[in-house]
Amino acid sequence: MVNMPRCALFLAFAALLLASLASADFEQRSLKVSIIVNPDGSAHVEESIRMFITGQQSIDLYENSFVYNDLSSWSNRTGLGDISNHVTRAITSVERLRIRPNTVDGCNTVAKTCYATLTWDYDVSDISQNQTGLVKRDYYKPRTTRFSINPSALAFPVSKNGDIILSKEAELKVTIPDDSQKVFFSKIPTNMVEAETPFTYDRNANQKFYTGPQRAFSWSGETLSQFELSFEREDSLESEILSFFSNLQKRIFAIIISWEGVALLVLAGIFALSVTALHSKSRLNQ
Repeated sequence: MVNMPRCALFLAFAALLLASLASADFEQRSLKVSIIVNPDGSAHVEESIRMFITGQQSIDLYENSFVYNDLSSWSNRTGLGDISNHVTRAITSVERLRIRPNTVDGCNTVAKTCYATLTWDYDVSDISQNQTGLVKRDYYKPRTTRFSINPSALAFPVSKNGDIILSKEAELKVTIPDDSQKVFFSKIPTNMVEAETPFTYDRNANQKFYTGPQRAFSWSGETLSQFELSFEREDSLESEILSFFSNLQKRIFAIIISWEGVALLVLAGIFALSVTALHSKSRLNQ
């Protein structure tokens, strides 16, 4: 009779353990945010979360969620807050979002555990005229454009000073165009060794520019104080001429379809009719 309470306590503990194993449980193991900057300043972003799933109920819940095509549903079902766009929609235009859940892997059939990776990607439109967006542009001299990542467009945790905080499980990767020049970053990327990184000091700009061949830079597990990543691209003379005539054509068309343009067309038509009428009258008088 003395052992009965201990037996009951053991059974209760075992029941609680089994219940916990059977309950839904998702644990985030890593977050990767990869930004590919296009030559025109637009970008393609791919994000992925690696998760550890405990319990058959959780595994079934993950696999039954494949029908959902919105991030909020995935975040609510798994309880993982990082299932969201890390390029904020507040100041950017996000288009063509695709969610691609991968099948579970690394499963332990005895412990009822699995790993899974959820991936989503989307396009970020070119910057607007008021310079809001993921990538800013500065036409500071002929045929040369300076591009820079806008830290305010990144939806990572920030410190009181506005510094981006990347946890050990989070990675930010930015890939810039191959023809980029005068590459500058305020923080040496994690995937590079500072002592082996080639730099050139520019006295006019009072900055050190990266001169190596690398065009993909990543950071993880650190605080990015006053984060800055910029580069320059130089257009050819031919592309500048084509761009000039293209912009001129757009401006002319914009004027034509405006009220001022319509008024000018009406006045031109009246003037042409008046000249024709006067010419006809002079011929009749002859």
